Amino acid sequence: MAKEVQAVAEETGLIAQAQAEYEAIRAQIAEHYQQARELRNQADKLNQSGRTDVQVMTEVNQLLDQAKRLTSLADQLDDHERLEAIRNMNELEIEACVLKEKRAYNENMLARQHTELEKVKEEAAAMIRRAEEEMKETSRCLAVQKKRLAELEG
Repeated sequence: MAKEVQAVAEETGLIAQAQAEYEAIRAQIAEHYQQARELRNQADKLNQSGRTDVQVMTEVNQLLDQAKRLTSLADQLDDHERLEAIRNMNELEIEACVLKEKRAYNENMLARQHTELEKVKEEAAAMIRRAEEEMKETSRCLAVQKKRLAELEG
């Protein structure tokens, strides 16, 4: 029983940890998207500056390529790692639910066994009292029979 309570506590901790990991992934995704937006904004500002030299165009292309890579990375994280984190949380929540049900079942079973034990103790005490009474009655009968035998032999 104590092991199951500990297991439920551990599962609850694992769920909280999985939720924190999920939130970290979401924050990382948002950060990648934000960085990509900032890079695209920088590229737009360079385009709007009116400068058309090769260095500016190269920098614009580099910024846009970097923004594209960040967006792609964010999309991949959003698709795969976020779904993995959600699946992991769901599995942990299911496992915790099963453990809670087992704990409730075992608590009920323990209460029923305790009740049955008390009943059996009462029955055993009654059996002991009856056996002691029967022994007293047998002892009394034996004493009467010994006395009667002594009178007959006497």
